[in-house]
Amino acid sequence: MSSTSAALVLEKQMYTFNDRRMLPQLQKLLQNTSTKKLTDILENKLGRNEFAKFWDCLLLGFSIETFEAREKRFACVKCFLDGLLKVELTYRQTYDLITRLCLDLQKFPNEQLIEILEHCVDHLRVADPKCVGWKDLLPPVLNILTDQRTVIVNGITMGGLEYRDSIVKNLFTMRWPSEVLTPLADMCRELQLSANEITVVVNKFCGYVQSLAPMALPALAYQLFSICSTASQIIVPILALDKYFYRFYYKKLFADMNSNSVDFDSIDKYSDKEMREAEETILHHLDLCTQIKITEQQMCAVLRNFISMPDIILTPFVLSAILTMSKVNRNPSCGLSASILLPFLRSVICRNEDEHTLSEYSVWCRETLHRQRVDIEQIFKVLIDQNKDGKDMVTPGLVNLVFVLLKSKQNPSLQQKAINFLTKFIRKRFIFGHGIIKKLAEWMIVEPDQNQYSECLTLLSVADTFTVSECVETIDCVLETFLWMPGDHSMQMMPFILPLLKISPIITNSFINVLRKAIRCNDVKVHCMAVYGFCMILKQLNNCNSQRSQVNVSSFCTQQNISSCGFMSQSASATMNRSHRHFDMLSLDIMGILRNCLQQSVDVKVTLYENLQRAVELNNKLVPHIVQFIDWHFRSYFESPLEEDDSNQFKVKFEKITKATDDQENEIHVYDNLGLLLVFIAHCLVIFENFEYEYNVREMRRLIETSIEKTLNKGIKFESTMGNLTLLKNELILQQLNFLEGLMAYCILMSKSNNDYVKHILGLFKEHENLMERLKSLSTKKSIKKSKTNIDPENATLGSSLNSSATKKGPNKPENIWNLVVVERFMRLLHEDVVPFASANMATPLRSHVNLVRYVLEVAGHKVEAIHLQPLYKQLSHSKRTFKYLSDITKVVYERCIKVLPMLWKEFDLTSASLATECFRQCLNTANITYKTKFSDTFVRNFDLHASNKSSECILVLQNIIQTYMEEESSDAADSMLNEPEGCKIPYNLLLSLEILYENISFDSRMTVESYSWLLKFCEKYEINNKELSLVHKLLFKQRQKTHSGAFFQTIPLHFSKLWSSIRDEVQEEDICTQSRVKLKSITVVTAESCLLYTYEAIRKQIEDVEYFITKANNLTYKCRIADEDDRDFCLAALSSLERSICSQLIHVSQTLINFTNVCIPLGTCMDGLLKVVMQHYVCLKNMAKHFLNCCAGDVKVSLRGTKFDILLKVVGKALPSNFYALITYIESNVLDTDKKHKRNPQVGAAKVLRETKFISKVILCIENFNKTIVLLAKRTDLRLANFVHVGTARDYRVKTSDLKAAIDRTLSHSSQIEDAEVLDDSNGNEVEGENENGDEDEETLLEQIEEESRLLENQENENEEDEEEEETNDDYQTRRSSVSKKASSDERKLENSEKNNRKNKSKENKTSTDNVIESDSTTCSPITPDDNEVLRKESENVDESQLRKNVAKINARSTRKRTQRDSDAPEAVSEQPTKRRASYVQLRRFKLRSSIIDPMGVPKSVKKSKYKI
Repeated sequence: MSSTSAALVLEKQMYTFNDRRMLPQLQKLLQNTSTKKLTDILENKLGRNEFAKFWDCLLLGFSIETFEAREKRFACVKCFLDGLLKVELTYRQTYDLITRLCLDLQKFPNEQLIEILEHCVDHLRVADPKCVGWKDLLPPVLNILTDQRTVIVNGITMGGLEYRDSIVKNLFTMRWPSEVLTPLADMCRELQLSANEITVVVNKFCGYVQSLAPMALPALAYQLFSICSTASQIIVPILALDKYFYRFYYKKLFADMNSNSVDFDSIDKYSDKEMREAEETILHHLDLCTQIKITEQQMCAVLRNFISMPDIILTPFVLSAILTMSKVNRNPSCGLSASILLPFLRSVICRNEDEHTLSEYSVWCRETLHRQRVDIEQIFKVLIDQNKDGKDMVTPGLVNLVFVLLKSKQNPSLQQKAINFLTKFIRKRFIFGHGIIKKLAEWMIVEPDQNQYSECLTLLSVADTFTVSECVETIDCVLETFLWMPGDHSMQMMPFILPLLKISPIITNSFINVLRKAIRCNDVKVHCMAVYGFCMILKQLNNCNSQRSQVNVSSFCTQQNISSCGFMSQSASATMNRSHRHFDMLSLDIMGILRNCLQQSVDVKVTLYENLQRAVELNNKLVPHIVQFIDWHFRSYFESPLEEDDSNQFKVKFEKITKATDDQENEIHVYDNLGLLLVFIAHCLVIFENFEYEYNVREMRRLIETSIEKTLNKGIKFESTMGNLTLLKNELILQQLNFLEGLMAYCILMSKSNNDYVKHILGLFKEHENLMERLKSLSTKKSIKKSKTNIDPENATLGSSLNSSATKKGPNKPENIWNLVVVERFMRLLHEDVVPFASANMATPLRSHVNLVRYVLEVAGHKVEAIHLQPLYKQLSHSKRTFKYLSDITKVVYERCIKVLPMLWKEFDLTSASLATECFRQCLNTANITYKTKFSDTFVRNFDLHASNKSSECILVLQNIIQTYMEEESSDAADSMLNEPEGCKIPYNLLLSLEILYENISFDSRMTVESYSWLLKFCEKYEINNKELSLVHKLLFKQRQKTHSGAFFQTIPLHFSKLWSSIRDEVQEEDICTQSRVKLKSITVVTAESCLLYTYEAIRKQIEDVEYFITKANNLTYKCRIADEDDRDFCLAALSSLERSICSQLIHVSQTLINFTNVCIPLGTCMDGLLKVVMQHYVCLKNMAKHFLNCCAGDVKVSLRGTKFDILLKVVGKALPSNFYALITYIESNVLDTDKKHKRNPQVGAAKVLRETKFISKVILCIENFNKTIVLLAKRTDLRLANFVHVGTARDYRVKTSDLKAAIDRTLSHSSQIEDAEVLDDSNGNEVEGENENGDEDEETLLEQIEEESRLLENQENENEEDEEEEETNDDYQTRRSSVSKKASSDERKLENSEKNNRKNKSKENKTSTDNVIESDSTTCSPITPDDNEVLRKESENVDESQLRKNVAKINARSTRKRTQRDSDAPEAVSEQPTKRRASYVQLRRFKLRSSIIDPMGVPKSVKKSKYKI
């Protein structure tokens, strides 16, 4: 009790002295108090509220001047630290006490600070989550010790910084308890870590993330985000957290979405709610921590290292994290251009789609990817569902990302994904609907040429009509633009209003008001837009949406914009009690407005007929009103007696349709198209017969049937062949042709099994055929004026005349007016055995008429082709009706023509068979373009029943037909169908059809492999002599890459070498796996060029694929650098596998190009294609070498042998450049030889040389860059990679003409020997073996003397210049240069006594033909200096040019034959280094002679420098 009272007294005294600031008395009091007493009091008061005051008094009372006081203070501090582990304090209390202690840390000696630091580390190891005061104490203690000059630790003296590094290293290497990871991360924030230390500590923390609970993640993530100071550091925790959420949440979620989950009884470790809350909180912390510290540019620079790894970026968490850091997410009011992260994400999504395309196209890409494509729509669906739950952290960024995808140009795939997202998003988050629709409307007006905005708005209007209908102001703004925008663009934007008309009378009134203004416009396009809009209203019109929302007593109008007092609505006003009263009145009022269009131009009338016909088909209730509307207009074109009166003559008023404006008929006006009007009325009458209506159409039918009768009885006068073909006569014939086509359409549409309309079709067609013949005969007459014949009929000018007719100034071609309905019925009538609308007896004459069958097939092909050429506003890609008729036509053609095609061309007609294949191809092509998503699943199954079983009978049928065709051609070559223009189209169209079908077959289908086998056998078996049929090679190469990998294309050059010969006689490169290579008989002289271009295309595609995967390897390298220890081994293994696959593919491509560069390919397009491919290949090789350089720079293990890169260098290092240099010689020699034809026009020859050699320097530059990269890589890896690289050959020289002229002057004394050699050569012809050896020796002696003399002159005048050039070249080149200089000086001393030895050495060194332009293969030649060039030029001025040409040509020919014979006998020395030699006089002279036209690179001969060399 006494001890307790003494303690209380001591405390009271301490408080008194402290309050009164009596510091000396307080120090004296504590000095007189024992240490044990102070520690006892500290232990007793540690957990109490007043302990903070006591702790402050205690620290103030210790005097630092005495050793005893310092020891007492340290004892109390140790007691305090030990007490923290025993007494439970709040974090706030602990923080205050530690902070007070930190104020006095500067007064502690180093030994005590070290011990305090060790206490903190011990507390860390205890891992008590309730006692984390060490995290606030350890950083300031360590910082104080770091500032010390020397520190003694356990008797060892070290620097403060060294001690700090050791402590930090120990902290990073020790095992961290998972219970205190968050406080430990907080402590690391205060340690002032370097960038490397931050990387280490972040990676270690990320390794512990997988073991934490979701509720512990947000705090730790906040600390980690705070530690990271750069974008490259912050990406590490983001990837670690993504791995965590995928493992515990998204993996199961995706499995459930794909219905692949089988573990139904398992209990998840963490709930979905916990995971979602943790994820949302982490994204919030990420936004706060990176808002100021990291910019978008810095983040995008780091993320670009993953641009080719969509599986890393396109995950829900990483995508949300990136969107969180974007500007548009933090400030939704800013524009899309303010953020650069959104275009980056678009690029990643685009590459993800490209990877899917690569997988479908190439089996090598599929095997190299090792993963499935990321389903971005599934990711979007997950984000939409999370957004629906109120997680709005990334909603602005997500919507703006979709807008960026929607704005992508020329990328329908991304646009469609954006449209699908907005369609789903607006249904679940309709609160964002107004903003989204406003944005779309603005872009639709600003960019009217982009169809995706109007399509998106249309689908949104269908998906959520009520939400869109509420945006009245936005819709009114769009409607107002219709009045000043081009008509086509307005019609393209108009379909989104269609669903709104059903539920919103306000929008309907506004729309009608705008259309009424537009129909009064003078612009024809705007007028057509108004007609289109009114017809669109009629399509959707019914009794429900035709009445006003509010009807008052004073009015019964259906719409306030249309007066009920209109002329046509008065007839319906009497019947107020009819059920369809509102529908009838509004329909009649719209008809009254459209009646004015019958007085407008022909374009407006055609638009009216087409759209009214479509409205009638969709809304049958309009028929009586439309028939009444068009009746009198139709009657006005006929002059016909009444039914009772036959005295008057029946007449069709064609003169009312078109008239000439002058006597010469050079300009005409067209007012209408009677044929289109007939087709429109025929459709109306067909529907009219199926329903009971009150209106009488008997007179209309009588006029049409009378027209048919009069036409068949020759009662209607059509244009004759008399006179010349004027514009008026041409237009009249066209109108009459369309009139006959309209009558035939009426017959086919009105035909039934119980009437005889079908029997009139043949007569009408014969009349149509006769009229066509008249038009052709008139067109071929010589009396037609040149001004008319020069006018392009397809570009005839149209303009609006004063009387609202179309003005034409050029003749048109006949164009059929049938629509798909008519074409489909004609196809069925002519090809099906039984049709429900005609009897067999009436159909038989039609089916046997060859010209009719041809015409219908031709028209069907044109109409089907026109589907995908229609303007966008027609929305045919969404038309089920168009798709149905297209499927029906395809089915008829396939079953009735294609399946029996051999019988068709044998027994019926070859032209009809050709037109059938053309029609079938157009059907497939149109369906593939317009209905791409429905092609395989719906379209093909409609005509190929076996397609449902993943086995297409259609492909087999086409293949068998082609094979049958080729067998008949090979068996009967005399009567070959390939000689006929129509016969050769059959296999070509079938191959084009196969190409479309192959494209839509999945790679996992059995038919894919079978198709390749058939193509290979076809090319092996048949010899093709038609250039168009070379398309089979394109299909073969595509299917090969889709189904097989490995070496195949390197055997293709062997076929071309047999056709065009080889540059060298060596055996071309060939793999072991291709020893049993195939022989393609299909590659002939006719098909060789096109096959070569297809081969280039395939190789170029392979190189592009490799380029993409090199970028992917670079991204994977970066991931290996930042991955933690657990994932690094996996990443390195994946990287090694990817590099090995890339190198293997490059080996195959290299071997193919080695073989191609040895083929004598014709100059022009084929040679340019090869040079482009070689250039692209070397760029790819350089990028691969740079990849390994990046690996070395990033401390990533590089094994060139394990990745086959060393094998790649062995294959491509020397063989390909050597062949390429020989190819250059081949190109130059061929170009220069052909230039002899252009002697009189040097400019033509110069242009040809420049054109044929323009790619050579670029290829050599690529080779140089590749070699330079290999040299750098060899230095980094300490490997002798440069030994695999080709040394190079100098291909350009500067000729000193003065020296050359001096050498030529010295040869004049030997002219007699040259003449003797010429006579001897003329007498012996080409017999090389019978030549005299002495004559050969004399000629070689002469050549060597000339060569040595030129060397002496060059060495005497240019010794200093050679020394300067030697210093600028590399070591190898310096060695060769010095050796040549020494040899030249020794030759000067031994010139008179060493002719024979020089001749022998020369015969060994000269391994190539002297036909090359100062070049030898695998030989490095010395460039000639400018002084040498000047000397040779001066010496050659006094020489007779013609005599010199003859002399040099004879010496060259003789020496070439002899050296060629010697080279063939001499063995090759592969391992010897190439030696440098001077160019002989003959070579120099030949170079000058050729340069007289133009040099090999097109540079003028007076200024020639070393332009391209290695």
